[in-house]
Amino acid sequence: MKGSIVKKLFLINTIILIFFIILSFVFQNLFFEKFYVHKRKLEAINVLNNFVEIYEQTSDLKLSFEKSVDINKAFGYRFLILDREGNIKYAVNPVIDKGAKENIRIITDVIFRISTDNLLSKVEENSYISKVYYNKRFPISSIIAIYNLSEKNEYIVCSSLLQPINEASKVIRELYIYLFIAGIIVTLIISLIYSKNVSRPILEIKDVADRIANLDFSRRIEIKSDDELGMLAGAINTMSENLKNALDSLREANKKLEEDIEKEKRLERMRKDFIAATSHELKTPINLIQGYLEAFKDDVFEDKDKDYYIDILLDETKKMAGLVNDMLDLSQLELGKYKLTLEEFNLAELVKKVANKFEENIKSKNIELKLNIEDVFIKADFTRIEQVITNYLTNAIRHSTGKVEINLYKEDERVKFEVVNSGENIPDDEIENIWNKFYKIDKSGNKRYGGTGLGLSIVKNIIELHGGQVGAQNIEGGVKFYFVL
Repeated sequence: MKGSIVKKLFLINTIILIFFIILSFVFQNLFFEKFYVHKRKLEAINVLNNFVEIYEQTSDLKLSFEKSVDINKAFGYRFLILDREGNIKYAVNPVIDKGAKENIRIITDVIFRISTDNLLSKVEENSYISKVYYNKRFPISSIIAIYNLSEKNEYIVCSSLLQPINEASKVIRELYIYLFIAGIIVTLIISLIYSKNVSRPILEIKDVADRIANLDFSRRIEIKSDDELGMLAGAINTMSENLKNALDSLREANKKLEEDIEKEKRLERMRKDFIAATSHELKTPINLIQGYLEAFKDDVFEDKDKDYYIDILLDETKKMAGLVNDMLDLSQLELGKYKLTLEEFNLAELVKKVANKFEENIKSKNIELKLNIEDVFIKADFTRIEQVITNYLTNAIRHSTGKVEINLYKEDERVKFEVVNSGENIPDDEIENIWNKFYKIDKSGNKRYGGTGLGLSIVKNIIELHGGQVGAQNIEGGVKFYFVL
């Protein structure tokens, strides 16, 4: 039974159908004749019972025969009425069988069989007996049914010719040979068609199952039947859909996990960079303060120089305090713990106020400051927006090569603030990094531009806390920084 299911189903169906054909052939040879004879015996008793019922009711033989004439014509039955000694009181219906030599011979044979086997003595009162006789001298066989009518001391005999079944069986056997060959051919065709019809959905199910095993859920089983194969197809389709959803969820969860891991790595790198940058930013002023204090202790400086060095120490401590304050502000902003104090004010007035603070610094560096501002009222945290403008302007002055321009205007119902400084462009691959903590374009550490690298990061967090956006853009001859509220 190795091989495909088509071959197996074909072989099984062929064997089953051939078995039933052979079984039918064997039944015809062994049991058909007996079955036929048994049925004819029952018919003879039923016909005799019909005649007896009429005869008992009317006691008129002629009337009984006349009422039974249709049955007699149909089945060829003949009747005899015998007395207790077996003598004929009345024989066959003269209307039907009058003058028929064949009937005389049949009746003679019936009387001979009855007397030879002493059948009359074997029939109990008001009961039936039937017997089949095969005549070897003549090609005639007959069925004899006898009823003992005790009330009238008569025996009613019903006889019918039994057609030669042997000849009919021989013809049927010959016919069965042709039927057997035709049945085998039809069986092979039906088995092949049936096997393919059964195997096709099975092969389709197998193909989809193989795809599922290879994590391909793109195909569905197109079996719409209501049988077990249809139920199996529906179950596999549902399983495929559930597996697809589960794997998609798993992929999303895995992607999120990777992002979380990457975020943790990034935070760890930022923490290390933060510690390194903070240590670096604090190390210089601490060393400077320590050196000057030791010099004061050793009375190295002359009295006229002490005020100068004290001012240097104060300046360094202010820088340290500013760095610490910036880190605290940034920490609160990033953690979302800072609560904005919203109020409505004229942003143009605030810009002028901040610009005035840098007037001396701008003049000392020979920088040209240009203001293109218009009155714009916003609702925001006054102190934090002042810090944003201050950081933007500080950054612009620090990197400018001679010109700083401030623009303030409304664009599509939104407020846009811009600070443009002349100077070198920011490398395109680094322009997004300037908003990170402690990020500096100058990696040499020579303090050319100064600053701690926290200003723009604070700006970004403050503006995003207000629901706005920040950005930087290289332009011809400089860089433009802006925010939109």
